Amino acid sequence: MKQMITSDRNLVEESIFRHEEDVRIYLWIRLMSREEAGNEGDFYLEKGQYQASIRELQKSLKYYEGNKKEEYSLSRIQRSIKRLVKNDWIRTEKTALGFIYTVL
Repeated sequence: MKQMITSDRNLVEESIFRHEEDVRIYLWIRLMSREEAGNEGDFYLEKGQYQASIRELQKSLKYYEGNKKEEYSLSRIQRSIKRLVKNDWIRTEKTALGFIYTVL
């Protein structure tokens, strides 16, 4: 347990997480990824993988600013994913229905 807490604290100290959407996207993918390998719809996903399109991520990551519901733009999500891939937090694989995201 202590090791997990230490690694989670290191997570927030990383320079990659200067953008709030990076943190939200990474945590969403990490929390939604498979705990064990198996079929997910039309895909067989390994442990630590999650399948979604950019638009599905956009819908899942809606948030409130005051009383107004907001969502990240598709381009903002794409830039965030590129930063996460560049810094080896996730890996992506394009499919016909979106992407398979693998937590590294």
